Amino acid sequence: MKKIISLVAIFVLGMFLLQGCGTNGQDGNAPKKITIAYQGGIGYAPVHVMESQKLIEKNYNGNVEVNYVKLDSGAAINEGIIGGTIDIGCMGLAPAISGVSKGIPYKAIANLCSQSNGLMSNDASISSLKQIKPEDKIALVSTGSIQHILLGMAAEKTLGDAHALDNNIQRMSHAEGMAALEAGVVKLHLTSAPFIYQERAQAKYIELPEVKEAWPQGNTFLVAMAATTLENDKELFEAVQKAFAQSVDYINSNPDDTISIEEQYLKLDKEVIKSYLKEPDCKFFTDIRGLRLMAEFMKRAGFVEKDVSKEQFCYGGVSCE
Repeated sequence: MKKIISLVAIFVLGMFLLQGCGTNGQDGNAPKKITIAYQGGIGYAPVHVMESQKLIEKNYNGNVEVNYVKLDSGAAINEGIIGGTIDIGCMGLAPAISGVSKGIPYKAIANLCSQSNGLMSNDASISSLKQIKPEDKIALVSTGSIQHILLGMAAEKTLGDAHALDNNIQRMSHAEGMAALEAGVVKLHLTSAPFIYQERAQAKYIELPEVKEAWPQGNTFLVAMAATTLENDKELFEAVQKAFAQSVDYINSNPDDTISIEEQYLKLDKEVIKSYLKEPDCKFFTDIRGLRLMAEFMKRAGFVEKDVSKEQFCYGGVSCE
């Protein structure tokens, strides 16, 4: 009896694996399945537009089921890519470079946006990286995040050591970091849009200029990384690539409709969203800008062990600088 149960269990598991992400089920009429993972924030507006407007479905000549999953970190997305449960992961440029360097099987299929980043202080005596003491804690989302890399870039330029402030880091989500800055639990918070916009609006905080200056305005912040297995299905791959391009065009051509879509995802007032989209450093485009600059820094500073070239990072047809 136990042997029969074991055989049944193996059969069920096999059926599940055959119907994994990005593949057809056994039934020829079953839809192809694709899973896209992203994180929170207005920078993921292209993903929100893709989902709400069903752009992949419209571009694919066939039956496709697209599943959108919101996760808390790039690390969780990378685990999903490695495990085969995620086909496309949207994340910061720095974690994506790190992933390619480590051999995670993905490449960039599109850029999402550039976004504002900044380091805010609640202490009037701290207005420069040079004034940060060993006991002054800096809240940021995680080590290895794009925020951490930008802090390292600023520290290298200002202090001569990219890792000079690593011991000051206290890992917190963006929302937790903003609350900790408000409560005085930490002295500094390095964050991105929309949280940086909210903190800049408060006169009681001081922005340290070095982080903002470390990454030129208009350079890439978020990218879409597609598992290399997706390239095996040319029609689906092209449908996804077209959908990303169309979502960016939609945002830039239909600001009012985009605001309405973002209202549903961000749960913020329309006027607030409108103000975010009008920020000069909140831009949406599909070409990747600043890859070489960030990849070279990460290798030089020891954040990655291997160089990452644009050929290793981007699929053919994706513009990478």
